[in-house]
Amino acid sequence: MYGIAVKYFLLVISLILGLAFSSVGQTSMNTMNTRAKFKATYIVNFAKYTEWPAAYKQGDFIIGVVGDNDLALNLETAAKTKKINSQAMIVKRFKSPDEVTKCHLIYVSGKSVSEVDPYIKKAKEYNCLTVTEGRGLIDRTSAINFIVVGAAMKYEMNKSLFKQQDLIVSSTLENLATKVIN
Repeated sequence: MYGIAVKYFLLVISLILGLAFSSVGQTSMNTMNTRAKFKATYIVNFAKYTEWPAAYKQGDFIIGVVGDNDLALNLETAAKTKKINSQAMIVKRFKSPDEVTKCHLIYVSGKSVSEVDPYIKKAKEYNCLTVTEGRGLIDRTSAINFIVVGAAMKYEMNKSLFKQQDLIVSSTLENLATKVIN
């Protein structure tokens, strides 16, 4: 009798723990997907409020993504219905710096300069808006860097990196940034 009660108790505890871990995993997955949706929305707006040189205003609008599959999926979904300044949106995923080709905007996942820098250096060969998410990356690495303030996703901006790429940022985009480096 005692053995059956212990087995029953262990079964109930296992089920409770299994459900708890499953809901934590689901919450984590939903948070990740929500963050990717927010980043995708921001990126589309960064593109709309940036002006590229004349040669970049023809053909498809290319967005490169490095290291963030959820973001790439959200951007691919948006590309089915949205255009950037009358250009069709195309999303390219890059797995190495050597794969990086001409694109209008590139998002590079990575928390440190050493992770991000090889991709950014390659992207700077083109008139490419560089977007990252990591501490200190705004100083000399990327033109726009996502940050989390409290529970909200925000961004900071380095205008000199826009200028280096012959890009013109709108005052609307600049005014919404939490930090602007000239």
